[in-house]
Amino acid sequence: MPLVFVASVAEGKDVLLRVNNPPGDAIGYNWVKGETVVPRHQIVLYAVDAQVTTPGPAHSGRETVYPNGSLLFQNITLNDTGYYTIQIIKRNVQVDQGTGQLRVFHERSNTGLPVGSIVGIAVGVLVGLALAAALGCLLLRTRTGRASGWRDLRELYCPASTPRDHGPACSSTSPDSLPSPTTAVPIYQELRHPDTNIYCQINHKAEMAS
Repeated sequence: MPLVFVASVAEGKDVLLRVNNPPGDAIGYNWVKGETVVPRHQIVLYAVDAQVTTPGPAHSGRETVYPNGSLLFQNITLNDTGYYTIQIIKRNVQVDQGTGQLRVFHERSNTGLPVGSIVGIAVGVLVGLALAAALGCLLLRTRTGRASGWRDLRELYCPASTPRDHGPACSSTSPDSLPSPTTAVPIYQELRHPDTNIYCQINHKAEMAS
C-alpha cells in the first residue's frame, strides 16, 4: 500500500494528494476516482520515462500529476469528495495500489457564521426596523387624531361668537375663574332665558366675575 491518506479541504481551495514513499523503479502512475479501478473513472495516466500525461474520462482539467506520482487538485468542489486510488506500475510489471479519502467542506465566513445565518440576521434586522417605523407612524397618527378630536369637541360646544358678544367665544375654565356666590342671580336669570350660546355665555360671565 504506497498511499493511505485522509485529506480535508475547504471548497474552492487547492489540495495535493501526495504519494508516500514512491518506489524508485516506477515507470507509470495511474489515478482513478473510487476505491476500485474502473476505466471510465480514470483521471490521468503518467509515463515517468517519457514524462507524458494522458488525461482519462474522469479528468476535469483541474488535475495535475507530478513525476513523483502526487496529484494536485485545483479549485476543489464538493463533488470531488470521495475515494481516490493510485496504481504504481514498476519495471518488473508489478503494480502497487493504494487508496485515500478526500473530504471537501463549506468554508465559513470570518465571523464564524455560515453565509445563510448572516443573511438571516440581516433580514431580521431589516424586518425589525420596518416594524419600529410602522409603530412610530401609528403612535404619531394616534396623537394627531386625539388633538384633532379635542379641537372638534371645543368647536361643537363653543360656537363662533355673534356681533352682540363682547368677549371671546369660548375659553378654558380654571378653578380660579369659577363664579363667586355674588354672581348666582345673574347666572340664574340667564338660565331662565336659554340661548343657543348658553354654554359660552355662562363661561364668559364667570370669567368677567373673576
